[in-house]
Amino acid sequence: MLGKIEFKKRRDFGQVINDTFTFMRQNFKPLIKIYFTFCGLFVLASMLTMLLQQYKMVNIINTIGNGRNTKGLGFSALYGLEYFLSILFSLATYASMSVAILSYIAIYVQKGNQTPTTDEVWGYFKYYFFRIFGSSILLIILLCFAFMFCLVPGFWLFPYIAMMFPIMVIENGSLGYSFNRSFKIIKDNFWITFGTLIVVWIIVYACMSMIVLPTSLFNMIGMFTHKTPHMSLTLTMITTVLQSLCQVFTIIPIITISLAYFSLVEQKESIGLMERISNFGNTEKPIDTRPEEY
Repeated sequence: MLGKIEFKKRRDFGQVINDTFTFMRQNFKPLIKIYFTFCGLFVLASMLTMLLQQYKMVNIINTIGNGRNTKGLGFSALYGLEYFLSILFSLATYASMSVAILSYIAIYVQKGNQTPTTDEVWGYFKYYFFRIFGSSILLIILLCFAFMFCLVPGFWLFPYIAMMFPIMVIENGSLGYSFNRSFKIIKDNFWITFGTLIVVWIIVYACMSMIVLPTSLFNMIGMFTHKTPHMSLTLTMITTVLQSLCQVFTIIPIITISLAYFSLVEQKESIGLMERISNFGNTEKPIDTRPEEY
C-alpha cells in the first residue's frame, strides 16, 4: 500500500500530476468536508446571484425573439446588480477555496502527514481569508491587463500569480513578499511549472464540461429549432447549478500548485532533505518512499 504523500521532495512533471490525484484520493473525505464547511456559503451565494443573472438574461433573449423587447441588449439591461454580485461572490468562492485547501495542506505538512482537524483549518482560514481575497482581486486585475496585451504577458504571469497563494499561506507571506518569492523559486523552472498547471487545468475543464455539456447542448438545440430564438429557463437554471457545483473540481489545481511549490523550494533550498537527514532512523510515521527525481 502506498504511504502518505510527502510534500517536501523534488518531483518531475509526471510525479506532480500523479501525486495530485494520489493526495486527492487519500484525503478525499476530509478535503470535501473542509470544502463545504468553509466554502459552501460562498458557493451558495454565488450560485443564487448567477441564477438571478441567468433568469434575467433568458427573459431578455426570449422577449427579443418574440418581438416584445424594444430596448435591446443595453448595458443596464445586461449588467445589473446581480451581475456584479455574482462576480464578487465567485471571487470570494475561489479565495475561500484556496485558503481552505492550502491551510489543510500547510497543517498536514506541519503535523507530519497527518489529517488536520476542522478547528485547525479554521484557525488558518480566519487569519488568511481577507489577505487572499484582497490580493486575488488585485492579481486578477493585473492578469486581465496582461491578457489584453496580445495574451502572451498574461500566460507568462499566470504561473507566478498562481504560485503566490501557497507562499502567502505556507510562508505567511505578504503580497509583495509572495510576488518576489514566486519569481525567485520559479526561476529556471518556468516551462515545467507552466506546463503542469496547463495540463491540470485542461483535465479540470474536461471534467466540468462532461457534467455541464449535456444540458448546454439541449438548451442550444432547443433555441435554434424554434422559429424565433427561445432559451429554456429550466435547462439554463440546471446548467447554472451544475456549473456552481463543479467548482469543487478546482481543488485539484490548488493541490497541484502546492506540490509544485514544495518541489521548487526543495530544488532551491533542500529543506525537506535536511529534515529527513536530521530525522534519519525515525520510522514511526510512514512516508512516501518513492525515489526523488534529481
